[in-house]
Amino acid sequence: MTSIAEALPLSSLNKLRRKFRLNISLSKFLQFRFNLFVMSHSPIWVTRAYIWILARLYFLCRPGQVKRIRKNIAKAMRDRTPSEVDKITRGVVKGIIQHYQEKMFNGFLPMPKFRRFLVSKVVFDGYERVLQDAIGEGRGVIIASAHYGALEFLPIYLAVRKYGTVTLAKFSTEKLKDIIVPRANGDGLEIIVPGNGTNVFREASKVLSENKIFVTQCDETDEWHGDSEESMEFLGRRIHPDRMLKVLCKRTGAVLLFGVLQREEKKEYKLFLHRIPCEGSVPNSVRTLKLLEKYINQHPEQWYEWKKYDKFGRAI
Repeated sequence: MTSIAEALPLSSLNKLRRKFRLNISLSKFLQFRFNLFVMSHSPIWVTRAYIWILARLYFLCRPGQVKRIRKNIAKAMRDRTPSEVDKITRGVVKGIIQHYQEKMFNGFLPMPKFRRFLVSKVVFDGYERVLQDAIGEGRGVIIASAHYGALEFLPIYLAVRKYGTVTLAKFSTEKLKDIIVPRANGDGLEIIVPGNGTNVFREASKVLSENKIFVTQCDETDEWHGDSEESMEFLGRRIHPDRMLKVLCKRTGAVLLFGVLQREEKKEYKLFLHRIPCEGSVPNSVRTLKLLEKYINQHPEQWYEWKKYDKFGRAI
């Protein structure tokens, strides 16, 4: 980011910073009409580069966000040196930008090209059997994922592979929803959008009764309903885990899997799936978050909810 700052005239940089003192998210910034036009009419490499430049400028104009991310990483990973925390922070910022690149591919890359991209870039060997065995039980399958790696690609990849898949998704703008939902439906991916009287729990139960896959997130703090009967350590904080998974599994009898689509080298991705037992002394919600914590500790740069880390601390 320093090189960008040095390359810009000081007056221009100050104007940009003043402009983005407004409370505007990176997602909404990227969805300005002109940006959407450029991305929807450009080759993949141009779109990647364009998003990278815009996002770097955004973070340059909103330095407080990067500082907050670094502060939270330092709190959670107290065994890391300051230089290691700096390196992780740079990796997290890069990962956030990659997330938005993936989000825009999902929305604007022509579908035939997008399908070929997914099939050629996602590695599923060794873990597909976990999913097939779960589906074979005929009870429906919950995949609890997280804001980690290429989350945007996970549900659509399963749908492209002809697995009956439904996901829960919120959209920062109506424009994005109007673009994404029809595209996803065209490839067999159903999307449940919260709000407007939609009963998410009832819709999810219906999906599972049809032996489909329901993809949700186990770290969605904005929709967190803490389980007062359970507590656990997560990234150095004592929290009450969200009770949705426990209740949904109990009511439906569905098989619970934890899954992440991790970014690998050479712009490839690997889909990991783990079966979470619904019985035993440790609740499935705790087991799920512990698996997520393991992945975060191994690849902290791939979790892009560091800015919301404090919300986990308040979930007690």
